[in-house]
Amino acid sequence: MTDTPNVKERDFWSGPIGQSWVTSQEEMDIQLAEVADLVMRHADPRPGQRVIDIGSGTGALSLLAANAVGPTGRVLTTDISEPLLSHASKRGQHLPQMRTFLGDAQIGDWPETDFDLAISRFGVMFFADPPAAFANIAKALKPGGSIVFAAWAPASRNPFWHIPAKHAVAHLGQPPKTEPDSPGPMGLSTMSLALERLRDSGLENVSGEEVTVHLRHTDGPHAFANLCTRMGAAKRILSHFDASPEDQHIIETQITADFAPFAQPDGSTAIPAAINLLTATKPI
Repeated sequence: MTDTPNVKERDFWSGPIGQSWVTSQEEMDIQLAEVADLVMRHADPRPGQRVIDIGSGTGALSLLAANAVGPTGRVLTTDISEPLLSHASKRGQHLPQMRTFLGDAQIGDWPETDFDLAISRFGVMFFADPPAAFANIAKALKPGGSIVFAAWAPASRNPFWHIPAKHAVAHLGQPPKTEPDSPGPMGLSTMSLALERLRDSGLENVSGEEVTVHLRHTDGPHAFANLCTRMGAAKRILSHFDASPEDQHIIETQITADFAPFAQPDGSTAIPAAINLLTATKPI
């Protein structure tokens, strides 16, 4: 794939972080299951419909959509990262209605169009030019087609983000700050700006609401804290400072203490998460 406006994101998700997502796929699917369910409930794909999954990662949402539309439907699983998309392809190889497309959704020339739905679970916050990206995604939809995207609400309302980051910064220092609402996990966290970017792309019936779900881990707070040092805000800081295993252990221990209140009677962990649910339609 040639260079794209989002080449930094492509390289980031195609490198060690992308490989970590593949390795941790089962944990991540469990963690984000309620987010995927939220998207699916609002998108409500039906048998025979055509769905495009933007920033599909390892394919969890695409698999749900493929089962919903059935063999008479179609799901196009798209991502900018070859390792993630390759893993998604392997997971969906038993579903003939699911195919993959490696490309940048901001500029990609879609191999198919006339989709009924565009969906995403945390795959649309990374674009260098969000209105351009949303306009290009709309090209894949039929007139009147719907968009249902889940993005993170502000980190301050998400313990999964602000607790690990707090401890990583306290132990290692503050990495270079990024501009608010710049491409990255929090790229659509400001609801008013997210809605503005959807409207600027030419979409209609744009709306958004902040929804609370839970991020889950089958094991206790320590296991969830360990995941946070391998993925997410703490991992980004650990990587920036080239932290040692000892540093990681110290930060992990501190996160575990703050995650303790989220432990469940069955031994699992459930952390509340604030999600921006964004919806729109392509003009008829």
